[in-house]
Amino acid sequence: RVGETKSVAAARIMSDFVSQRKNDMIGVVTFSNSAMYVLPLTDSREAILAAISATAGNSLFQTNIGGGLTSAVSLFERVPDSGSRAIILISDGAGRVGAEVQQKLRDWLERYNLSLYWVVLRQPAGVDIFDPKYQDHYEEMLPSEVELYNYFKLLRTPFHAYQAEDPKSLAAAIADINQKEKKPIKYFEKIPGQDYSTHCFVTAALLMIALLTLKLIEVRSWL
Repeated sequence: RVGETKSVAAARIMSDFVSQRKNDMIGVVTFSNSAMYVLPLTDSREAILAAISATAGNSLFQTNIGGGLTSAVSLFERVPDSGSRAIILISDGAGRVGAEVQQKLRDWLERYNLSLYWVVLRQPAGVDIFDPKYQDHYEEMLPSEVELYNYFKLLRTPFHAYQAEDPKSLAAAIADINQKEKKPIKYFEKIPGQDYSTHCFVTAALLMIALLTLKLIEVRSWL
């Protein structure tokens, strides 16, 4: 859309994604220079859409991806392992992640059985993380986006990266994630009604007592 910023486009497309996944629990964590815990995992569509809408504003020119990811992983700490469990990371750049945080993320993603999807909102002249020149014998310091991409590829859990240069390619990336994450969700549902089991047991006991009483007062005939 004309005049639509990257953050606004991302919020709009993520809202469409949420609307398609009626039974999912979704949480929201934002980050720039530090992570901000916005919303725990919930199935309230009103709360989720409001949280996503709040991310469409301006932010600082810093990208603390390590803090954002560790906060996102913590959302799953007490959630039963059922259905699709995934983190969708959307950023317009990448900060460098220290070795200690890298190890924590590698272990926690595996412990909580989480898939990771990274959508890079790339400027037309920005770094291309898929550029072959960064793969073989690149002599200069790798751009932070490429360094992070190489780290993600070494995770022991499922990972997939996308680059989006416009709302159309961003929508295509989110649609692909939507198709990949289709595992059945196991849940318990309370069926409305009244439990009559106690009444049935009492009735059965009274009938047994009646039968025993009839047996005791039975008169036997002499042949």
